[in-house]
Amino acid sequence: MTLLALATRNLMRNRRRTAISLAALVVGVGAMVVLRGLVNGQQRIILENIVYGQLGAVQVHRAGYLAHVQGSPLSLDMEDSEALRRQLTSVPGVHGVSPRLAFGGMLSMPEPQGVEEGEPRTAFLQLLAFDPALEPRVTPKRMTWLGQGAFLSKVDAPELMLNADLARGLGTGVMDAKAPPPEEQWPALLAADRDGALNGEGLRISGMLVSATPGDRRVGYLPLATAQRVLRMEGRVTEYALAVEPLEHARRVRDALRASLGPGYEVHTWEEVFPFIAQILGQQDFLFGILSTVFLAAVLLGIVNVMLMNVLERVREIGTMMAVGMRRRSIILLFLLEGGVLGLVGGAVGALVGGAVTLWLHERGILLPSPGANVDSIIRPSVSFLYLMYVVGLATVGASLAALWPAWRASRLRPVEALASV
Repeated sequence: MTLLALATRNLMRNRRRTAISLAALVVGVGAMVVLRGLVNGQQRIILENIVYGQLGAVQVHRAGYLAHVQGSPLSLDMEDSEALRRQLTSVPGVHGVSPRLAFGGMLSMPEPQGVEEGEPRTAFLQLLAFDPALEPRVTPKRMTWLGQGAFLSKVDAPELMLNADLARGLGTGVMDAKAPPPEEQWPALLAADRDGALNGEGLRISGMLVSATPGDRRVGYLPLATAQRVLRMEGRVTEYALAVEPLEHARRVRDALRASLGPGYEVHTWEEVFPFIAQILGQQDFLFGILSTVFLAAVLLGIVNVMLMNVLERVREIGTMMAVGMRRRSIILLFLLEGGVLGLVGGAVGALVGGAVTLWLHERGILLPSPGANVDSIIRPSVSFLYLMYVVGLATVGASLAALWPAWRASRLRPVEALASV
């Protein structure tokens, strides 16, 4: 405690130099906190768009489905039973289950009235069918992407939702639900069932969705029972999408479901379904680590210089302390404490400043244009209390280590030479 009080008093001897070092620490640590908050905010947007807008936290398929997903294997389907739904929801952490049917099809647009012959307007697209009453529990973000029209009304309604870009390319729009055109003017959805037989049905375009993520726009959504009717797969689905709260428990829920369902099913988290998203998040964390290291290294180099100046200015003082019996290890500890106190104060103030700026940005929001997307995202930076404690500790330890070389140099001075120094 005596050395700690002495170290604190020594820092106040040259207040200008100490203030400059503290300012550098505050700026460096504050920048680290704000940058971490921005990265967290961007990662949160990515997770919300992918997990809460498309996939769901966990997906359940028949064994072997994911390995053949590019072929949309309708043969790897499963019965949609209440018993299976109850089994899925019985796992702690599961807060919603949505049965789905994924398949490929072709949409053929009718010829406009009054036109004898024109270019055929058709498009191949990937379709996803779900229960409009259950899907919002799993992907609530998708509900906010409605650009025009209305969302799907009932599980067996003859309706179709298209991506806005695809609808624009086909020259079609939303059809009024109260006064729809004649059914012969509805687009025809054609799809092959499990046996390869082609079937179709006219569907009314109820709404258009904009996209918050870059990717293929050739997608459509329709009610589950309607898709089952077109594919002749009544009571069958290809996947279950699950909502998990909190999202961090997705792997635990996955493991519990694998043990409960057995080898006939496969269960994957969103990271396993879209592994490149997890890679993007990992690359962002890696780049943030590099930038944080650069910030901290620049600040610590300044502390090394400050502590070295303190040693050079206090040579006679160090010699006097050693002459009256202070051990060399105490000299080292004294300078390490000076660096530690400097790092603790600067790190704490920097964490408070950075946390305040991050909180202000969170409340205000940052509009981020997304290349390849129709909807701009609003980033709300955030940092955890544990991260603030981490940066304070990192600044304290880093400043102490930065003082190690000057401290060792001070302890190597010989008392006689130090006392004779000018």
